[in-house]
Amino acid sequence: MQSALRPQNVPPRLRRQMLLAGGLLLCMWLLSVCLGWSYLCTHPESVYGFLPGLAVALYLLYQLKHNLGANHRRGEAPHIFDTLGAANWISLLRAGATVGLAGFLPLAIQSDHPLPVFVNWAPGSIYLGISMADLFDGYMARIQQRETELGKRLDIEADAAGLLVASLVAVALGRLPVIYLLVGMVYYPYILGIWIRRKRALAVTTLKQRPYARITAGFQMGLVGMALLPVWNSDFTTVAAWIFMIPLLTGFVRDWWVVAGWIKTDADQRSALDNWARTWVFQVTPLVLRLIILGGGIVTLFSFGIYRIHPFWQTAHSFFCLSAGFGCMGRSASLGLLLLLAGTSSPFGTYPLSMVIYAAAAALMLVGTGAISIWAPEDPILYRCRQNGSMPHCEVPCPWHNLR
Repeated sequence: MQSALRPQNVPPRLRRQMLLAGGLLLCMWLLSVCLGWSYLCTHPESVYGFLPGLAVALYLLYQLKHNLGANHRRGEAPHIFDTLGAANWISLLRAGATVGLAGFLPLAIQSDHPLPVFVNWAPGSIYLGISMADLFDGYMARIQQRETELGKRLDIEADAAGLLVASLVAVALGRLPVIYLLVGMVYYPYILGIWIRRKRALAVTTLKQRPYARITAGFQMGLVGMALLPVWNSDFTTVAAWIFMIPLLTGFVRDWWVVAGWIKTDADQRSALDNWARTWVFQVTPLVLRLIILGGGIVTLFSFGIYRIHPFWQTAHSFFCLSAGFGCMGRSASLGLLLLLAGTSSPFGTYPLSMVIYAAAAALMLVGTGAISIWAPEDPILYRCRQNGSMPHCEVPCPWHNLR
């Protein structure tokens, strides 16, 4: 952003609000330290667990300061708003909540001690709140006609930092596998690589918007938020973590190849990999997954006596399997199966059949029900950035931009 390079153009009032925002971020970190002080006194080695929160606060403050001159609409660089605006403040409040969420790391790391009920429920509740608030900053910017370059950058950074911190806490609590940290960290090597290429005067291709990148990133946020709640069997969340992270990491690799010019793309920035995915991942794979879920539902139904399941649970299970198998609100039915099977109070247990149905449902949520579906009302909602059959360009060469 060129305007971010001209800090002398920043209005004084905007600078004061930047300082206020910086105080918010640092105060959230200090609050987390104060709340954990008694624990810190008895476990002095846990002091290192507070450092990630401080690092996140300082990094987000740096991003705000560095991009402050971009507080203008696209193409209107001379006209800088003299206030941050409601949308940016929502993003900054989400960032502050992320700093607060990092304060649970010291307690989460000490897994050999029983955690208080508050610590068990608070991280998931906070991160789900952060994820929900992500829906409002963009909406607020649109209704106030203040969609600024600064706002886009803050939204990206708040999303990335939130997912990284939430992943750290979830892994520390043992609710997601360690390898899932790649999801939280992959954004930073990506932008570092772009920065290095620009410093070396190498070509950096502007990335076009991919709606599926937004969908996969949104699913990560939902998965981590749910995994942080102490009501799910970690065996199931581990399966979901592997299934959910593969398309996101693959998408980052694909986008890096496009940005660096390492693969050939057409005028719509589609590569041979994209064309292969269109045919096999989004057309053939959903049919296979639906057959697995439908067949698994039938086997489970005829095994009713073995499982000894209450008729309510069995009816719900059969309904979701039938709905997903025939492609009638398949993504929603798949979500129902995930919630039904993964709960710690679920009577279906961790039997191989339950795990197979769960894995197929998780994958079906990602790829959709594909062809020969009865009704898929979720797809137009998920692919909301498709306008008039065309894909708008992405202003920032970064997959996280698609979250806005």
